Amino acid sequence: MNRPGDHPSAAWASLAPGTVLNAVLETFDAPALSRRDLPRVAAAHQRQGAHLDAMQARVIAELAGRTEPPGGPATAVTIAETLHVELDAATELVSLAVDLVTGLPATLTALDDGSITLPKARLIAHRTRRLGPATRAAVEAVALARAPELTETQLRRWLDDAMTPSNGENGENGEDRASS
Repeated sequence: MNRPGDHPSAAWASLAPGTVLNAVLETFDAPALSRRDLPRVAAAHQRQGAHLDAMQARVIAELAGRTEPPGGPATAVTIAETLHVELDAATELVSLAVDLVTGLPATLTALDDGSITLPKARLIAHRTRRLGPATRAAVEAVALARAPELTETQLRRWLDDAMTPSNGENGENGEDRASS
C-alpha cells in the first residue's frame, strides 16, 4: 500500500486548501517526486499559502474592528510589532484585510479556496477601491472569473482596461469593457 506522499495523484491535487491538504503536502519528499509531479505539488503549496493568507486577513480585520477607532493606526502599529514588518507594510496589510472582509467578500473567498494569490487579491482591491459598491462587485466578479488563468501583469492590464472610462462607448469588439 502506498502512503499519500509516495505517488501524487489527481485525487490529492484537487483537495481544497486546509488541514487535509496540508497533511498530504507534509508527506511529500521533493527529491522522490517525478518531474511531472513537482509543479503540481508547488501549485498545491501555493493554494495552501493563499488559504493561510485569507485566514490571516480575517484575523487582522477582526483586530482592526476591535481597536479605537476601528482600523486606526494602533492596529497597524500592533501588526508591525508582532509580524516584524515596517509600519507602511503593516498599514497596507491592515487596509487590505479590512477591504477584503468588508468590501470584497468574493475575492476573499477566492483567496481562501486558493484560486487566486494574495498579490492578485491586492490588485483587485487596489484597482477597484474607488468604485461604488455595485460597480465594484460587478468588476470583481468578472476579474475573479479571469484571475486564476492570468498572470499578475495580465490581471493588472485587464483591470486597468476595465477601469478606463469609455465615455459611453463600447470596446472595439462591441462589448462592455468590464465584461470583456
